[in-house]
Amino acid sequence: MTSDSSKNGGRLLDGIRGPDDIKAIREQDLPQLAQEVRNKLIQVLSQTGGHLGPNLGVVELTIALHRVFNTPKDRLVFDVSHQGYVHKMFTGRLDRIHTMRR
Repeated sequence: MTSDSSKNGGRLLDGIRGPDDIKAIREQDLPQLAQEVRNKLIQVLSQTGGHLGPNLGVVELTIALHRVFNTPKDRLVFDVSHQGYVHKMFTGRLDRIHTMRR
C-alpha cells in the first residue's frame, strides 16, 4: 500500500488491509486518512446507529498506535468496545463495518 492511491483519486482508507499499511502512508497524508475514516464512520453509523462521538475522538490516536506499535504482536486493549471501530477498520474489517451493531 502506498499513498499513491490518493493521487489517483482513490481513497487511502481503501488500501488499508492491516497495520503495516498504516505505517506505509506518508506522514503528510495522515490527515487525509483521518478525514476518510471520519467520513466513513459518519456514513455507516448514521445508518446503523452506534457510538459516533467516542470513535471520532480516537481516530488520530488509533492511527498513531498502529504506526508506533507492532500490532498484532503488541496487543491493544480498548476499555470500551465503541472506541474500537477505527481499529476494526484498520485490521481487515473495513468491508464489514456496515454490519456494525447487527
